[in-house]
Amino acid sequence: MNRRVAILLLSVVLAGCGSGHGDAGVGGAAGAQAGAAGGAVAGAAGGGAAGGVGGGGAAGRVGVGGGNAGAGGAAGGAASVAGAAGGAAGRDACAASALAGGPLVSIPSHLDFPVHDPSMIWDGTRYYLFGTGGTLSFRSSLNLVQWAYGQSVFSEIPAWVTTALGANPGDLWAPDISYFNCQFHVYYAGSTFGSNTSVIGLATSPVLNPDQAGYKWTDQGMVVQSTSSDNFNAIDPNVAFDQNGAPWLAFGSFWTGIKLRQLDPATGKLSTSNPMTYSLAGRGNGGAIEAASIVSHNGFYYLFVSFDACCKGVDSTYRTMVGRASAITGPYTDKAGKNMTSGAAEQLLASSGRYIGPGGGTACKDGDNYLYVYHYYDGDDNGASKLAIRPIAFDSTDWPVLGDMLFQ
Repeated sequence: MNRRVAILLLSVVLAGCGSGHGDAGVGGAAGAQAGAAGGAVAGAAGGGAAGGVGGGGAAGRVGVGGGNAGAGGAAGGAASVAGAAGGAAGRDACAASALAGGPLVSIPSHLDFPVHDPSMIWDGTRYYLFGTGGTLSFRSSLNLVQWAYGQSVFSEIPAWVTTALGANPGDLWAPDISYFNCQFHVYYAGSTFGSNTSVIGLATSPVLNPDQAGYKWTDQGMVVQSTSSDNFNAIDPNVAFDQNGAPWLAFGSFWTGIKLRQLDPATGKLSTSNPMTYSLAGRGNGGAIEAASIVSHNGFYYLFVSFDACCKGVDSTYRTMVGRASAITGPYTDKAGKNMTSGAAEQLLASSGRYIGPGGGTACKDGDNYLYVYHYYDGDDNGASKLAIRPIAFDSTDWPVLGDMLFQ
């Protein structure tokens, strides 16, 4: 979204609720890892044959393990087998998982959490929050209210990013956190404000807790690149999953809008078997649209985007918009059936009072809940960008409706 936030406070990062649609099974390895941390994802295994709950239907839910590292190992393994058998044929237990959901706390008071372009995930024990800035530091929380600083994905900007851009960008932007193939995936962007000389990169780690065995971020390098000769901008990545649990990458900002590519679940890179780039939304003549995220519900896919200007503090005009489709590749339309590629969309959020320019967020599924995790510019604090989280509900016609903020 062309969002280098010069004003970016504390380089914090927020993550989308786990970029998973929740129908696929929870990874066995992740279950074991989370269980070792105490309080685990389904069937924390006491051995190598880790026990995640298999995907598919009611059987494909994530259980919660006990505090002992090996608790539920055998039962988890059995549940994994049973869940896989009852789920979609051939669906991998580590693919497109939602890792269950954490506790949602709502409080009436105002909380200040500096962040820009947030994305969030629950790993079975804690929420992890990622966002724009620096080398992608992150926070964690048990309850969404009290946050502790963690580490950073990188110690410095990856050299390949500087080489590809021709200069060190200073900050990495708009990270997106997801889980599939028994790995946590952070897709992120490198660019400079107002340019489409941009890259999307990928880093992976088997766990998110720096104190947990196996914690290590691996730089997987470039996923997508755009240059000044291209008609798109390779920033603002977001992973979504189709009805089969296959991962897809949405991205784009200004230029010709939002694009979609299928990913290879084994590598996290672009699929070589499907080289098609799908155009999902745009505003014509390079109009302001960015920050795409996709969730599915009841046979529909919902594309959330931000219209208008970010990164201008109290002068920001961001608005959160949405359209829907019956296939992840589109076409996405508004309620009147007008295509989002022609600039149509339904407005969900706009500036109100101190909450200026709400957007730059991630729609995600958190267990049985849908959430929209986003930032706003605080009119009562010189336009500083801050965290907001709203539950997503669906009306009688299956259009999304945003609930009240979990904290003001």
